[in-house]
Amino acid sequence: MGAFQDWSRERAEVEKEMDRLIAAGRPSTPEERQVRQLQYTALIERRDAAARNLLRAGLADRRIKSSRGPSS
Repeated sequence: MGAFQDWSRERAEVEKEMDRLIAAGRPSTPEERQVRQLQYTALIERRDAAARNLLRAGLADRRIKSSRGPSS
């Protein structure tokens, strides 16, 4: 359950930061808009990395369980 909790916590933090960026309104200069876009892109990558880590943890758990053989 640790991997799921890690993913959930990271997802919540990323969403909170995305909401903060959105609530800040549209930047007024092209430079500020570029910075905002980079920040948002970095947050999307963080969210995606957390999801990949969750999937890897699930695959690792399945490999461990399948290597133990059937339960009897």
